[in-house]
Amino acid sequence: MELPMTTPDNKFSYPVQRTLGGVLQEMADRNGHRPVIFHFDECLTYSDLNERSKQIARSLLALGLGRGDRLGVLMGNEPDWVAICFAAASIGVTLIPVNTWYKRSEIDWVLRNMGLSALIFTPRFLKQDFAAILQDLIPELRDGLPGNLSLVRYPGLQHVISHSTAVPGSFGWQEFLKLGQDVAPSKHDEAIKMVSPEDIALVLQTSGSTAAPKGVMLNHQGLIENSFGMGKRRDIVEEDRVWIGSPLFYGLASANALPVALTHGASIVLQDSFDPGVAIQEIARTQANVYYGTGNMTRAILDHSDFSIKKIGSLKKGNAGISSYYKHMTMVEMGVSRASSVYGMTECYGNVTVSQADDPIDVKINTCGTVLPGMEIQIVNPDTRKPVAPGEVGLVLIRGYTSPGYLDNPAETKRAMGPDGWLNTGDLGSFDAQNRFLFHARQKDVLKVGGINVSPQDVETLLGQHPSINEAHVIGVPDDTLGECIVAFVSLSAPVSADQVKLFVKSRAASFKAPHHVIVRTTTEFPRLASGKIAKHKLKEQALRELTGQA
Repeated sequence: MELPMTTPDNKFSYPVQRTLGGVLQEMADRNGHRPVIFHFDECLTYSDLNERSKQIARSLLALGLGRGDRLGVLMGNEPDWVAICFAAASIGVTLIPVNTWYKRSEIDWVLRNMGLSALIFTPRFLKQDFAAILQDLIPELRDGLPGNLSLVRYPGLQHVISHSTAVPGSFGWQEFLKLGQDVAPSKHDEAIKMVSPEDIALVLQTSGSTAAPKGVMLNHQGLIENSFGMGKRRDIVEEDRVWIGSPLFYGLASANALPVALTHGASIVLQDSFDPGVAIQEIARTQANVYYGTGNMTRAILDHSDFSIKKIGSLKKGNAGISSYYKHMTMVEMGVSRASSVYGMTECYGNVTVSQADDPIDVKINTCGTVLPGMEIQIVNPDTRKPVAPGEVGLVLIRGYTSPGYLDNPAETKRAMGPDGWLNTGDLGSFDAQNRFLFHARQKDVLKVGGINVSPQDVETLLGQHPSINEAHVIGVPDDTLGECIVAFVSLSAPVSADQVKLFVKSRAASFKAPHHVIVRTTTEFPRLASGKIAKHKLKEQALRELTGQA
């Protein structure tokens, strides 16, 4: 796909390279002196990051890893996570980020199902003792020799590397880095030449809200080209500083914010994990001007005692999200007025649609932008798969920059990826008269209330307009009379009765959209997935317990 080398609204030229390692080298050659990572007191330039990545890449080669092998990384948001990512990519090793919120059973699932050849981990992170968890899962570590592991439960896992001092059976970080000193430059150069734009750079695990996670494969070319398009819409330039609040194991960070910054020569601001007070402090200190947070992070920042518009006033553009009330929080309450409205999923390399940074705020709140270059959306009848009339709601199919499939899961790949190249998103959407996309609901989430289809998204948008409702999430539970009834979980900034909430919705929409039950929770009480999204299956369990005594 040919894309322009320069654009009228962003003078930074389009990267020539089509592998992540190649783009980092290109940026180091072009802008080596410019900062690429701010991490508290540490600042890395593009040249610094490139050299650190090369050092790690040589050590990976020394362990015998190469093109097609899989490397897990279990660490917080810090510079070496990024360096490891580009080191692996530069020699064709697939990086598989591991969720730092995972507990023992979930880490076991990753080690059993992701086919890792090596794992780099931080011994302790937040409240997690990963060293103890790994020694429990892998008893052979206690008496094993680094570089010579033979594991019964995880036979493919050959190397465990501690991003600190060594724990039994693992390489310590400095010990690991020394391994690369004996790798001949010619071997490193040859490994770099072998990497193809179609090679899988990242495998990101879906949130697993209703089933076991799936590993979404993303190749180098898609990450680079779609990220450049996303950055153009957000008006990202090389002087920008992109604050990344979401974990790097999540697609919003690793398949969106990070490559968007890289392909535009911008820098990123990292904090090890999200904390609203630290976020306010670091945004103010670095004068970050591009916001990459989720809706719950926005709410937490707004509600923090240290918050003031002045402190985070440098934020001007970035990601506003898909939900109308989250977008209102970001662009209006927090003042990030040029943030972009989006629609997307991990399987499409971040976003399919993005609004222009300078679109009117009301337009961005009510729509999700237009389709990106290289992407197509088709709206079809969910049953017949025939295109619907313009403006009608239907099933959303995507083609263009889409995942090659799910790692080692041909059945799920076949179910989602059609032979004609169209990806079934499972979402319902439509286009308005200006070709802006409107997200309506997940197909599986649509409620059938008295025979009428009700979109939870529509009800959530209405509830979000109430001045005392900070956050709203809608699910359905079985009802003998209606088939399903509407349950709204809300967090409040001031007391409001359930009847007042119902009347508020009825005054603005058809009465069948009014919640039948309203359950109040604090923002921190909402069950969330690792991505920050609401675990609606957990809300449904809570509603059933609270309303019927069932689970």
